[in-house]
Amino acid sequence: MSSIPVGWNDDVAFDSSERAYLLHSEGRYKESLALFEGLLDLYPGNPYYMDAIAALYLALDRPEEAARIATDLLLDNPSHLQALVRRSEAYITLRMSQEAEADIQQIRRLGARDHASRMAMRLLASRGADFSL
Repeated sequence: MSSIPVGWNDDVAFDSSERAYLLHSEGRYKESLALFEGLLDLYPGNPYYMDAIAALYLALDRPEEAARIATDLLLDNPSHLQALVRRSEAYITLRMSQEAEADIQQIRRLGARDHASRMAMRLLASRGADFSL
């Protein structure tokens, strides 16, 4: 038996992801999360859905889950910039400074200096310690 619902196709999946994105942009995070999690159940490992879910976990103040799903995403693609940014943000929230700093360094190595600088400033603000930008 297939896990894909009858009548489901890529167009329906696209429409559902667009709806989930719209809900997110409206601040309706729980509804958006429910849609994205359902889509991820149908399309396991989909990087767009995983990244969206990580962002929603952050918005819902669930940094542990955000770090977990960002880490899962990074297992398949260690250079996924948004996953690194989201995981570093989760680590900062969780006061895991060393882990956040390691992600910021990786973001910098990927050439995303603006993202790295923004996250480094957040890290500085969160711990009140020196960190070279």
